[in-house]
Amino acid sequence: MVKSAKGQDRYVMRSCLVIIIILGLSSCKKKQVPEGVLSQDEMVAVMSELYIAEQKISTLGVKRDSLTLIFDVMKEKVFAKAGVTDSVFRKSLDYYMDHPQDMEVMYTSLVDSLNLREQRALSGHPR
Repeated sequence: MVKSAKGQDRYVMRSCLVIIIILGLSSCKKKQVPEGVLSQDEMVAVMSELYIAEQKISTLGVKRDSLTLIFDVMKEKVFAKAGVTDSVFRKSLDYYMDHPQDMEVMYTSLVDSLNLREQRALSGHPR
């Protein structure tokens, strides 16, 4: 009787291990975002360009009203370059705001990307 209890314990342990592995693998699968929402990588690229544009115009030394107008023009150029509309960007931003874990991953990637650009700029290396 002792042997069958050990055998059953092993079976239960193996079954639990298989279930844990399956759950772990399925959670590693990249989450699909809804249609019309930018991927995290696309959002990071657009947000990075927007941040850089904002930083550039903040050094111009003009009034806030003028800065807003200039930024609106630059923002449209960033969106055009990325092939994104303002509405798609806003929809994507709303989606990620409703998914804070995804937003956190995205912001970590954004900070890393901006830090890398800064390091390259300081060292004189192109992008």
